[in-house]
Amino acid sequence: MATTKKKPTTKKTSVTKKTTVKSAKGPKRAAPLTWRFYVVAIGIFLVAVTTAVVMAYLTASVVTQRNNQARLDRISTIYSSLNVDERYNQVRTNVFGDKRVYDADKSRSESSSIQYIRGDTVSNTVADLDAKIKAAGFTFIDEPYPGSVNVQYHYKSSEGEYVRLSVSSKPYNDAWRNAAAMNQGTPANLDTIDKNAGPSEVTIKVNLDDNNE
Repeated sequence: MATTKKKPTTKKTSVTKKTTVKSAKGPKRAAPLTWRFYVVAIGIFLVAVTTAVVMAYLTASVVTQRNNQARLDRISTIYSSLNVDERYNQVRTNVFGDKRVYDADKSRSESSSIQYIRGDTVSNTVADLDAKIKAAGFTFIDEPYPGSVNVQYHYKSSEGEYVRLSVSSKPYNDAWRNAAAMNQGTPANLDTIDKNAGPSEVTIKVNLDDNNE
């Protein structure tokens, strides 16, 4: 009996090819700025501005202090150069270096001043101080109120600095002050008071800027 041989069957295995899809990568987007960044940026800006303002203020303050000190030194030197001796008793002083202008008139500045009492007549005191001021390098330029009870002389240096001298009789001035304190008007004994009588009241003013005061 004839037998038929069965052909072996071979199973075909299907091979599936894996296809890799490449994802197209575009340019990276920058991360959005957060509120923290703005806070930090503003903080840095404020610190920089504050530092600049403070430095400018400190610089201006140092310059002003140096200028004021230089002016004070010069004014003090002028007073020292007048050689006002022990015969003059200092009763009041207002010497400063900063430039003080009047509110009403900015072109005028205040003068430093020193007040004295000297036990001598007005005429002798004026003659003594006039010689001292001229010896210190100041030139007489003006007598604004000639013949006045209060003798006033103005002087100027070659550097444009000014000295103002005022001398008057203390007994005469006291008569006015006492009458004013008592609300008495013009003193009754005014005509009997010698306007040249000592002691003398003296005011010496120094101004580096002008002669307006």
